[in-house]
Amino acid sequence: MMRLLVLTSLLTLMVFFTGCATYYYQEGKTISECKSDRRECYEELKKYSSNWREMGKYEFEFMEDCMLEKGYRLITEDKLPMRVRREDPEQSLHWRLHGTAGILDE
Repeated sequence: MMRLLVLTSLLTLMVFFTGCATYYYQEGKTISECKSDRRECYEELKKYSSNWREMGKYEFEFMEDCMLEKGYRLITEDKLPMRVRREDPEQSLHWRLHGTAGILDE
């Protein structure tokens, strides 16, 4: 019984963590443009938050709001076009941060 519970828990966690990768994406934007826009949002965030190294709810919402205002959408990896570069967030390994995605720079 205990083995079944552990196995079920592990499978649930695997599904949860593998299906949750989300990326900021805007059709026609390059990966460099997306990363630059994300960096601009992050720099703006630092003006309003003194503890930006330990991101809390306000900081996550600020970043999402800023990127959405710039025209990006949050897209799960399985919904991104095939020929789009995906990059994980650079500031932290925290699961609530979103990566960036965009076409290759020419």
